[in-house]
Amino acid sequence: MQRLIACAALALVLAACASAPVRTPAAPRETPQLRLAPSLLGHALNLQQHLTLQAPGREQQLDVLLEADARHVQLGVVAMGQVAARLDWDGATLTEERAPWWPQAVSGARILSDLQLTLWPVAAIQAALPAGWRLAESGNVRTLTQDGEVVTVITRSSAQVVELDQRREHFKLRIESREPGDATS
Repeated sequence: MQRLIACAALALVLAACASAPVRTPAAPRETPQLRLAPSLLGHALNLQQHLTLQAPGREQQLDVLLEADARHVQLGVVAMGQVAARLDWDGATLTEERAPWWPQAVSGARILSDLQLTLWPVAAIQAALPAGWRLAESGNVRTLTQDGEVVTVITRSSAQVVELDQRREHFKLRIESREPGDATS
């Protein structure tokens, strides 16, 4: 269940931080971008992910390779059979390489943030959220709220499948994960 990978990548949505959580200011209705230390995850990850992004009027699929340990989070995003983006987060600096055709609107910082929202421990996330924001976990569901309004719901339907419903921004992300070489997913 810890390997439930998360939103890692829809290359499509992430961010990062140093060895201690940092409260990041957010516009009143903008979802804060997390910048959590890789070490706060508490375990290593090595996953292959298949992401399906659903937004009004479109659906897009991507494949992601995710590796994380106490020092780095590395992510490779493949779309249409080509490398779209590579990300490396060391807790201080987010390095992003992107294909010229990859949309500028899809930021590495946002992808990292959604990944951390999905996978990092609730206490580490809560410590980094601005005032008025709260992350609660009940069973297999995480709910991010701002002043009581539900902003994001993350549901783990199995050890390999996570669904992120970004209600305020009107998109859903389904993440199917497996360890490299695992043919059962």
